[in-house]
Amino acid sequence: MVPLRFSRNFHLNKTTIRTVKTSTVDWKPIISTKGNLATIEYQSKMPLLRKFFLGLMIAMPVISFVLGCWQVKRLQWKTALISKCENALAQPPIEEIPAELDPDAIVDFEYRRFKCKGHFDYDQEIFLGPRIRDGQLGYLVITPFVRTSGGKPILVERGWIHKDKVVPETRKHGYLSHLAFPQGEIEIEALFRVMPVKSYLQFDHQDGARLFNVHDVPEMAKQSGALPIYCQMIYDLRDHVDWKGPDDAKKPASKSSWLKSLAFAQKQEPQDDAHFISSQAEFDHTLEYQDFEFVKQGVPIAPTPKLKFSNNHLQYLVTWFGLSICSAGLLIYSFMKKGRYSSAEKVIAEKRRQMGRTF
Repeated sequence: MVPLRFSRNFHLNKTTIRTVKTSTVDWKPIISTKGNLATIEYQSKMPLLRKFFLGLMIAMPVISFVLGCWQVKRLQWKTALISKCENALAQPPIEEIPAELDPDAIVDFEYRRFKCKGHFDYDQEIFLGPRIRDGQLGYLVITPFVRTSGGKPILVERGWIHKDKVVPETRKHGYLSHLAFPQGEIEIEALFRVMPVKSYLQFDHQDGARLFNVHDVPEMAKQSGALPIYCQMIYDLRDHVDWKGPDDAKKPASKSSWLKSLAFAQKQEPQDDAHFISSQAEFDHTLEYQDFEFVKQGVPIAPTPKLKFSNNHLQYLVTWFGLSICSAGLLIYSFMKKGRYSSAEKVIAEKRRQMGRTF
């Protein structure tokens, strides 16, 4: 009977082990979450750091929103500026500019074309560079232009020139010397430009040197004795038959046009294309030279008149407003999460509620 009784008790104990649930708190690890007692205790020891990050999270959406509003104004300003310069560039050139010019008023006439009569002052010629054009090294030629109407000279950027033609003696001879080194009174067509102000991070100009590294218009004007007004000649490959070169200025008065035509008809020696264009330009003003001829003969190649403004304010606008929305959403989420675990009592109550589900 004893074995049977022992077997029956063993069966009961086995059944009890299978059906009774005991607490596993003592041996089962509790998964820690953000906002538990340890985290709250650690955060309470660093109140200044918490306030700093909280202030940063509050300031981020406000600052980014203000910057977005500022970019809206910048976008409107840049759009109006581009429209104004495009209208100025499309208008016909001013036939004559007054003798007295206000440098502060040139801002309202940027990219406005004009015509002016006078002569270049080669003794005060300035070079800006170096500049690379089509893989060739050269410089921008800036020459004061003495106006016939009077007033102080103005700075005129004639264009790009090859480094081998910087010395004036290399431009005084050739069939394009009247374009490379014009003498006497001529008429030019240029446009007003407002160049960026030199920053403190850029190199200062050496006094007396003719080479400039950046557009420092006040220093250029001071060195050359001209007004701080910067102008650019317009890209033009046509010939100007009324301009005279150094060799032509020494010759007596030219013959009449019909005598020139007769003399040209009597010439029998063959000519290349460049000399043919040079000789025929007086009779056909539509003939043009090519860039390589200007480079070889030392004629400055002026830039093409076009706007060089960059308008990326719409992208900046979207970026700042997007950052403001994202940071505001993150701030709201952090406040909502903090409200759930704002005190130790709430954390303990949450833990007990989770334990009640398990047991």
